[in-house]
Amino acid sequence: MESWRPNPRNPMDRIDPYTFHFHFPNLLYANGRKLCYLCFQVEREDDFSYNDSDRGVFRNKVHHWARCHAEQCFLSWFRDQYPYRDEYYNVTWFLSWSPCPTCAEEVVEFLEEYRNLTLSIFTSRLYYFWDPNYQEGLCKLWDAGVQLDIMSYDDFKHCWDNFVYNKGMRFQRRNLLKDYDFLAAELQEILR
Repeated sequence: MESWRPNPRNPMDRIDPYTFHFHFPNLLYANGRKLCYLCFQVEREDDFSYNDSDRGVFRNKVHHWARCHAEQCFLSWFRDQYPYRDEYYNVTWFLSWSPCPTCAEEVVEFLEEYRNLTLSIFTSRLYYFWDPNYQEGLCKLWDAGVQLDIMSYDDFKHCWDNFVYNKGMRFQRRNLLKDYDFLAAELQEILR
């Protein structure tokens, strides 16, 4: 029997405002937030542009027989959409949780396949940041050339404008940046 592989659906265009405000705040401890959302945009370096098909949102899929984290959904989707490894791509992710060690390893392997791809990851929260295995995963991403940072006001506004069904509502930061300073300092400490 063949081992299970991620079979991601097409990415969502956008998420609703409640989902954004519930799942994306910079929180030290985020009780009840078991889903991970990954907002992405892919730019081709030849024209530094992207269209609607080059951006979207993935959410982790959890089934009792197998799991597919949001990062794995993106990697599988990208390989299907962009099979040419000699083109240049700039990929940006906005994550509600930082990658787990397994996903970090898979991203590093992906970057070895796509040597002409640069990846920037802006994460709202650090997943098990006190655990050495999770810290090591972040360091492996950093060592592979991934730009890592905690989502700032500008990142939240960008997500609101591009990945949220905001119905013309103005962006309000509410409590999105509650633990930003702590998380940013913690990430810098991990990457040092």
